[in-house]
Amino acid sequence: MRRVVITGIGMINAVGLKKDDSFQAIVDGKCGVKRISLFDASEFPVRIAAEIEGFNPEEVLNPKEVKKTDRFIQLGLKASKEAMLDSGMLESDGKCNEKLASRFGVSSGAGIGGLINIEKNSITCFEKGPKRITPFFIPSALINMLGGFTSIEFGIKGPNLASVTACAAGTHAIIEAAKTIMLNGADAMLVIGAESTICPVGIGGFAAMKALSERNDEPQKASRPFDKERSGFVMGEGAGALVLEEYEHAKARGAEIYAEVAGFGESGDANHITTPAPEGEGAARAMRAALDMAKIRVDYVNAHGTSTAYNDLFETMALKKVFGGKENVPPVSSTKGQIGHCLGAAGAIEAVISIMAMNKNILPPTINQEYKDPECDLDYIPNIAREAKINAVMSNSFGFGGTNGVIIFKKL
Repeated sequence: MRRVVITGIGMINAVGLKKDDSFQAIVDGKCGVKRISLFDASEFPVRIAAEIEGFNPEEVLNPKEVKKTDRFIQLGLKASKEAMLDSGMLESDGKCNEKLASRFGVSSGAGIGGLINIEKNSITCFEKGPKRITPFFIPSALINMLGGFTSIEFGIKGPNLASVTACAAGTHAIIEAAKTIMLNGADAMLVIGAESTICPVGIGGFAAMKALSERNDEPQKASRPFDKERSGFVMGEGAGALVLEEYEHAKARGAEIYAEVAGFGESGDANHITTPAPEGEGAARAMRAALDMAKIRVDYVNAHGTSTAYNDLFETMALKKVFGGKENVPPVSSTKGQIGHCLGAAGAIEAVISIMAMNKNILPPTINQEYKDPECDLDYIPNIAREAKINAVMSNSFGFGGTNGVIIFKKL
């Protein structure tokens, strides 16, 4: 089986427009949750989210193209451009090398995709009639257009894949890319996970499910993974991107290698459309599969850790089962306290965070750890980042419909 390494990374989220700024803010425990400004949420039960401020889509697209794309695509292009530049795979014209193009693919992931444009054009249809719907509506909203626009932008002509697995989509996109390279379907793959659903129907829909925190008066304390006072997740938006490459190919061109894909695991709960399987049984199977493949000791776990009652409890229980008891579980943290839950983008963003944590030997904190939950009793790296020697990291993602993805990265 061919080895797969990471040679480029990029991300954008509520605490930073670039990977380095974002990671430092996460390590510093800064929180990007604030009152919603993207629309008037004054009549909504939830009025807070982790919005991105200061992003100009014209940095990555010309003005005409901006009108053709939903915000999630724009954010994906931003993170992708950073990862591609970081990898050294772009030529002076901004395209990948023509000789490599047919062996360079894209694997994208999103949970919902162009919800903002779906909502906007639905209103137009009902208020002004179908003739007023923009012809760019459908292409702007399709999830696979995240990879479509990106492949066009960089001249990538290899496999073009899309994962649509709710909050596990970003992680599944990485896994699909790794499989493609391992099976010789490509020599390199650009992975993008992106999401932007902070709009009336997005916030309203999740609020109707009672999935979101209504701690509107204390936005920065609303997302509190594993804390006893957790009351639901906070919606985030953003994108993460990674360039995966076959090891010998990367070595031959002298690329900087951040990490190697050591193992991955996937599973289904077959239990409930929104609630995890009891005691995290499905999540545990995905983690075991990843560990069985990697055959290494994990030093840090970036948890799914959504700040919801069942996810945090069941993920804790699953970790204890998989690692053989509380005392054997490595340090765990959830960075969703800082950047919110970015849904289908979460796995890609958190993979970037995990890789950066490993390379910098620093464990990101779980912020808002104020009240201990006796049932969530692991080392969650409370509130303050911690220096540590890290050789391997695990990143967990679990989605509605009982879909689970786990990936392990290691240093070379």
